[in-house]
Amino acid sequence: MPSRILLINPCIHDFTAYDLWMKPLGLLYVAAALERAGYDVRLVDCLDKYHPGVLKLQGRERPRLKQFGCGKFFDQEIEKPPALRAVPRRFRRFGITPDLFRAELRHGPTPQLIFVTSMMTYWYPGVFEAIRLARETFPSAPIALGGIYATLCPDHARKHSGADFVLEGPGEATALRLAQGIRLADFGFSICDFGLNAEPRRLASSFDIRSSTFDIRRLRPPELYPAYHLMRHLDSVSVLTSRGCPFRCTYCASSTLWPGFQQREPRQVADEIEHHVQRFNVRDIAFYDDALLVNAERHILPILSLVRERGLKARFHTPNGLHARFVTPEVAHTLRASGFETVRLSLETADPARQSATGGKVSSDELAQALAHLHAAGYPRGHAEVYVMMAMPGQSYGEVVESMKLVHHAGARVRLAQYSPIPGTPDGDQCIRSLGLPPDEPLLHNKSAFPALLPDLALDRQEQLKSIAKSLNAAFGHSRCIY
Repeated sequence: MPSRILLINPCIHDFTAYDLWMKPLGLLYVAAALERAGYDVRLVDCLDKYHPGVLKLQGRERPRLKQFGCGKFFDQEIEKPPALRAVPRRFRRFGITPDLFRAELRHGPTPQLIFVTSMMTYWYPGVFEAIRLARETFPSAPIALGGIYATLCPDHARKHSGADFVLEGPGEATALRLAQGIRLADFGFSICDFGLNAEPRRLASSFDIRSSTFDIRRLRPPELYPAYHLMRHLDSVSVLTSRGCPFRCTYCASSTLWPGFQQREPRQVADEIEHHVQRFNVRDIAFYDDALLVNAERHILPILSLVRERGLKARFHTPNGLHARFVTPEVAHTLRASGFETVRLSLETADPARQSATGGKVSSDELAQALAHLHAAGYPRGHAEVYVMMAMPGQSYGEVVESMKLVHHAGARVRLAQYSPIPGTPDGDQCIRSLGLPPDEPLLHNKSAFPALLPDLALDRQEQLKSIAKSLNAAFGHSRCIY
């Protein structure tokens, strides 16, 4: 009988959260790798909007969705952590209730190993809650924590999470090696060179996690598709055509989460899209790449050509900002012809000095040219959206206003994004030091909390910036924004 493994996608504890094609992609890739290796895998998705218990609490038969399969999570107000009490907003748990989570845990067989994923660093309270409740329910099962928070804040996770293992970086190979290293017969284990707690519960004969005989290479993407069949209901799917990013923006952690830059073969990506459309009957597909348009003539253009050749009826979305410099006339026309509904570009700032200092991935002229190409391809003015950063260290109120005006005059909606410091990035580390923030409290990375700490951008001025963005966008007519 295959060994039983439980995967958990935790709730979110935050002031705001929204399902913008949000899928636990890393965890679903881990699930696919484990299943192919012969393990019996079960997923508890705490962010499941279709959970019967959540729908019953709302008196609904289906969740309330907006365009393209996006929508709000069920939420309940909870007590604010002490570090966030000065933020004048209500704190919430997004996802299923603790009682529903306990019931989900008890519903299936006892696992012999548990994996918990994590996303934003400042979402760790929801992760800790999931680990604690899983431990209460299955006290003998080892718990491994992976994901973004675990990779960016491994010391904090080892010290505070309660997990037996903290796994940094991409998860498929590590999860397989860990699963093989667990002595399932007596629930004991031994591990080398990984984040084992100082007080391990039981250890069996030694096993070097690096010495697995399983051929990991054949289990890594592009051969694997995320295990979407483990999810209760799908309104959309998210796809990765690449991992990593060739750019090194000073505020971004992409290179830490996935060193290097790897693009999949176009035919394999098209095969995956066809698989999802046919098996799950979904139309909305979000690309979650950090650099979707890099090497466009050898990558995204052939992918979309194959999708059109196969007659696949899909709507595509790019919630991560596209690189404007790669939006050529051919790329723009291909996006339009292929059904790209949500087109978002990244500018961050119109200040040339800051553009250069943060990595030089885009200039204002490149953005204007990209938008002109999109308009020529048939996208109306106001359809595309452009990310503008607010509350970057040293950024003035006027800089943000001028950046928004540039986006508006170029014919795009402003998508105002609040900066938050990411540990391990040049900007994030410098920001934490310069403001004297506690280096061991990721809650202060929260995009709703961090701007309140800035001396140059008071909260009332931040609200003014949001109002300006709303006014500029309204000039394009009826909003098509998803949130």
